[in-house]
Amino acid sequence: MALPSVHGKHGTVIKRIISAAVMLPVAAAAVWLGGWVFAGLVAVAAGLMYWEWQGLCGVKGEHAAGYAAICGAGPLFLVGLGIKAAAVVGVGFGVILNWFRGGAHRLFLIAGFAYIYFACIGLVWLRGLDPAGMETVIWLGAVVVATDTAAYFTGRILGGPKLAPRISPKKTWSGLLGGMSGAAIAGGVVAANVDGASILTLGLIGGGFAVVAQLGDLLVSKAKRAFDVKDSSNLIPGHGGVLDRLDGFLSASLAMAAMALLGGGSPLTWL
Repeated sequence: MALPSVHGKHGTVIKRIISAAVMLPVAAAAVWLGGWVFAGLVAVAAGLMYWEWQGLCGVKGEHAAGYAAICGAGPLFLVGLGIKAAAVVGVGFGVILNWFRGGAHRLFLIAGFAYIYFACIGLVWLRGLDPAGMETVIWLGAVVVATDTAAYFTGRILGGPKLAPRISPKKTWSGLLGGMSGAAIAGGVVAANVDGASILTLGLIGGGFAVVAQLGDLLVSKAKRAFDVKDSSNLIPGHGGVLDRLDGFLSASLAMAAMALLGGGSPLTWL
């Protein structure tokens, strides 16, 4: 029997599945171990996303990779080791550097840097929460992955009215609703395995986070459309770039960190 082609619609799905099968175990292990392992993985992801963001603005080559390592990955890794001053130094250095080298796109470079940087800092901070830091990141990951997966397949199967045709022509309202349903189920399932967590509350919050994740996706899509770019890069087969894969995580991480700050701890510990 002939193997399915890796080209066309079915090929894209196969590539997505293979890529996910490689990435998910690595991410799960890092979340489980926490500490410098998790901080290191997030730092690498942040550096790659910042490198891709620079590419959208036309800043490419060795210089872009160096800026990504110095401004994005390096300080973030130090934050994960508990050196909080690195966050301030990293933000300040990144803003100043992007201002002087950014040219016509300096504000766009600064905005992207700050967005990626703070979202990733928020994720590292969430993992370090006591109690339920690991469970919080697992919940967040399950909700965002469920959103993307359910929205993708629901939208492809049901189709229907477009969600934001000028920004992302393939997204549909049916996909959004499917993503919300998937996220609500995933949020409830994770909550059911956390002592004291409210299944109903975290399921409902999960459904809301699906909207947040989709907004993050649309934000990055808007940026790519502004620079007439389809994918932020081609690092991940079937997905495009790291930024294409983690755009929903960025907005969801910021939202979860804000909720935890305002609520005095992880939402998984709220009664």
